[in-house]
Amino acid sequence: MIYRKLFGKRLLPLAVSLALMLCLGLPGMVRAGDMVDVQAPSDMGRGKAFMVRIGTWYPLEDLEVRWNGRSVHPAVTLTGERSEAVLLLGVGLRGQTGAYPLEVVAHIWGHERRFSRTIEVGESQWGIETLSVAPKMVRPPASEQARIEKDRELLKAALDQASPERYWNAPLHRPVKGKMLSRFGLYRTFNGNVAARHTGLDFRAWLGTPIHAVAAGKVVLIRHLYYAGNSVLVDHGNGFFTMYCHLSKTKVKEGDMVESGQVVGLSGATGRVTGAHLHLAAFVLGAVVDPEPFFVGNFSKEINEKIINTDSNK
Repeated sequence: MIYRKLFGKRLLPLAVSLALMLCLGLPGMVRAGDMVDVQAPSDMGRGKAFMVRIGTWYPLEDLEVRWNGRSVHPAVTLTGERSEAVLLLGVGLRGQTGAYPLEVVAHIWGHERRFSRTIEVGESQWGIETLSVAPKMVRPPASEQARIEKDRELLKAALDQASPERYWNAPLHRPVKGKMLSRFGLYRTFNGNVAARHTGLDFRAWLGTPIHAVAAGKVVLIRHLYYAGNSVLVDHGNGFFTMYCHLSKTKVKEGDMVESGQVVGLSGATGRVTGAHLHLAAFVLGAVVDPEPFFVGNFSKEINEKIINTDSNK
């Protein structure tokens, strides 16, 4: 297509392409796929996060990404004449497998340009783990049910936010040097008869070990939760959160801005635990996802092994 030949070459100055389009009257005729580059994987496992990269050489007035019933306006950075946005999406551990639509809506020259494709979400492989804990942590007494429900509502309200700023950058900072222990997604049996799923990644961390933020962000919640114990929730922007659980002490307060690697607390054994350690949870747009790929290998490369570009987008 001649329009694509004219406007798809990044070496052509933006001013020239603007003039050509105005002269030819093409702003409403160019396809979104010709104007906006959207990179995302073609398939992903349940409980996993993936990265989306969006870029355009055209003047971007607004950008919206719609995924799994949620919407986010990712932060856009300008490098020379190119506008770019990077964000994390995913399907939670309890999400459904199947085809998920990903939609990107870009506003350019007052016109709405849309890009959409389908991402296939398949099942991931999970292990099994058997643990022994205090009976009250397996079957909480009736007097604690209201508190547990309040904990859930409090956390959900915090995770429902998708701040417009993006604070995080890859690579992410490992929260503690200790060995990775219980992996995300494990089928767990407590005291021989109660099954559950492990919704985080455990690290070995002896009592009092400093725990570091994996990325820059804003502390949005500090609470002692029934199961998670003393916990710190950090908003890294655009719907990406991490939570640090079972702490003996917290070293930040709600509203604080933290840097990547900053100490947010000390490891402990509060909540449902068998001993002192760090339980790290990660969330993208409210969905709990596996944090391990963030720290194993080259996160920004391997998390999108099956990346595609918009050459065949519709």
